[in-house]
Amino acid sequence: MLHNPNKLDHETQMSTFELINGLVSLVHDTSMMPDVAHTAMESLLVLHETRNIELWNPEASINTFWSISSQVLFSISQKLVLHQIYEYTSVLRWLREILVLRNAFLLHHKDNAYLGSNIPMAKHAHTKLEIVFFIYLWSIDPEAVKIAMSCFALFAYEADIRFGFDEAAVLTILPNYNIYMELSTASTTLVTTGRNALQKKILSLLRRIEYATPGNKQAWYDTFVSQQHLAKFLAVYPKRVDDLGSAGSTASSPSVSASETSGFVGGGYAKFGKRRAGVHSSEHDIEDVFHEWANMTGFLCALGSVWLPIKNRPGQHGIPADTRRTSMEPVSSDLHYCPVTQFIGDCLKYLVCQNEKFGVQIQRHIQDLLGHELNPLCYPILFDQIKIQVDKFFDANGQVICSEQNTQFIDNVIVIMRSVFEMKAQQAAQNSLEGPTTTTTGSSNTLVVPGNNTSSSTSVVGGSSSDPNSSSAAGSGRGGPQQANENPLANVIILEQLVLNIVRYARHLDTSVGAVTIRIRVCQLVESMMKRRDDLSFRQEIKFRNKLVEYLTDWIMGNSHQFNQVHALGQSAAGVGVGSGVNVTTSQLVVDQYQHLTRELDQASMEAVASLLHSLPLQPEESDRGDLMEAKSQLFLKYFTLFMNLLNDCGDDLNDDQSSLSEHHQANNERGTSNLTSQTQQQQQQQQQQQQSQLINQLQQKQQSLRNSTIVAMSNLLAANIESGLMRSIALGYHRDPQTRAAFMEVLTQILQQGTEFDTLAETVLADRFERLVELVTMIGDKGELPIAMALANVVSPQYM
Repeated sequence: MLHNPNKLDHETQMSTFELINGLVSLVHDTSMMPDVAHTAMESLLVLHETRNIELWNPEASINTFWSISSQVLFSISQKLVLHQIYEYTSVLRWLREILVLRNAFLLHHKDNAYLGSNIPMAKHAHTKLEIVFFIYLWSIDPEAVKIAMSCFALFAYEADIRFGFDEAAVLTILPNYNIYMELSTASTTLVTTGRNALQKKILSLLRRIEYATPGNKQAWYDTFVSQQHLAKFLAVYPKRVDDLGSAGSTASSPSVSASETSGFVGGGYAKFGKRRAGVHSSEHDIEDVFHEWANMTGFLCALGSVWLPIKNRPGQHGIPADTRRTSMEPVSSDLHYCPVTQFIGDCLKYLVCQNEKFGVQIQRHIQDLLGHELNPLCYPILFDQIKIQVDKFFDANGQVICSEQNTQFIDNVIVIMRSVFEMKAQQAAQNSLEGPTTTTTGSSNTLVVPGNNTSSSTSVVGGSSSDPNSSSAAGSGRGGPQQANENPLANVIILEQLVLNIVRYARHLDTSVGAVTIRIRVCQLVESMMKRRDDLSFRQEIKFRNKLVEYLTDWIMGNSHQFNQVHALGQSAAGVGVGSGVNVTTSQLVVDQYQHLTRELDQASMEAVASLLHSLPLQPEESDRGDLMEAKSQLFLKYFTLFMNLLNDCGDDLNDDQSSLSEHHQANNERGTSNLTSQTQQQQQQQQQQQQSQLINQLQQKQQSLRNSTIVAMSNLLAANIESGLMRSIALGYHRDPQTRAAFMEVLTQILQQGTEFDTLAETVLADRFERLVELVTMIGDKGELPIAMALANVVSPQYM
């Protein structure tokens, strides 16, 4: 049919188009007529060979190629995007072969490859292909995922061939060129990796995508729609899909009808979706749906930055200035209508999912994905959405509304926030373990064409492969090294109120084991936050940190009383058991568990307080400021006395623990050795002595760690408040108790090592500070201007001057 010697050019082209279009329509029906579809696919591969493309229209082969081949790609991609092809993995593999053949033809005509490539259909096909490659990254079929990853390189190579002479043009149509090349490289380097590890690698690369394109934005939104439907389906499983419209749906999402279910599940689940409205599916099928939802959610977290509002900034290397995404602006009203905001808000709601089969798994996945896989540029939205939910746990009068669901949300949110604060250190550790990144070639002169077996051959287009411009170091490629992301946490402007509300909620919980565990996590959250202090933005940092110190030290002061209550209950239960034969093992276990947790809370609280007190001047409440210096002195004395008491308790608790362990083991020996031989008794006693020794060592380590944290907190407290605290604490150096004197000497030693300035002890310290401030404000610059005064005038409103 390609032999048309007597036809005009447009007739020949039309004949070719009808032939190829008919074959493409057969490819769509892989489930109904698989043999016919595979034969049509083989025929299209033959037609896309270079020698046959020349026959499509010999008089205008390149223009005809762009017109017809783009139609083929658009049609197949449209079906893949809609998940209307059952054997999607084989079609994806075939699509990759088509792209290889296309690149081979363009390489043969490299001098004129760009001619006709700007027609609308070619642009539409380009966008559709990009959507396909992105959405199949979250497929649960690892083979489909790797094929999609490898296709990104073919995408980039085509741009190289078309505009290899113009780097700016290449980066205009593929601004994320370097990431595409790394995705393709990862598809070959992660050959034997598991499904979870593969997804982790993909998400780490997606988080580095800086530029929004029509393809990646549409892929994100299509995935978002599918993920919403799957989330609602899983949240109410095993109810019928018809019931989803009245149960489990989010406020902003449409309900799912039975007719819609055939389209919202990717790839191989099209047929499965059609039977969801009827009988219950198998356990294997529903587990696959859950894993697909998890992959979708991770994809949306990692790529969410492409939907953020645009901040104009100068473009580099020809990249359009309005395509780079950044979070370096406060959360504006635009973000409240952003689909990423809706996605994150919906995810937070599933932190309290109560589904009996998937509820716990959904909560854990949301915790992990929001905490570890969310694009850093989305952090301001995440914290904003968390605050919106936490604010609902307080009534109009500011009173805490405690409930089991609210407590569960707080607990899960603490884990997410702590993960976000610790992400920087975790990424640095991961990079050091992975070693240097694999070198990728970013040259316009190199074309790597992977075959069916993922092996590759290399062709060099123009110039020599030894050209210094033909390759680049890892992370470079086109456009040079990617810029380091700005610090997105600096734009979280509601952090102070959010953290205080979380702490206030935890303070109103009871004294149960679960409540103490949550308080421990709150302290760990505060400590993680203070480690990122330089990356965060505080509006009233001194007041905020003082309030946290007040709240957290309350937990330390309350521990002894709370534990004494539980310990007394345990002892009374034990007393009853001895006389009546009642088993009191459970009561003793509760006491031991609570004792262990309260010690952990002491440790966590002191570590958090120590980090808060570093360089923190004490600031009494507004109502206590009659005499500021006296109020600060009283506040200092309150904290310093608490810390000294805690140091004394460390030694007392250790002695008590050693005594109780000895008594416990002695009682066990008396009860359990009556019927044993002397040799067996000796072996058992040796084992018990070893266990006792190990437990004592563990207790000593924990008590020493608590003591060290307390010493650091006291040192930080005194160093930052030397003018109000030294006179209050100096008497401890002459205390009759040697341990107290030793503890105070450690505090002084740490202060001297920190280099505390003692000039603040002068009687004229306040006047000296004011005088120094006036000198700085009135300082005259080199050109006779007042730089600090002028800077203040530019940023401060007139009414505040």
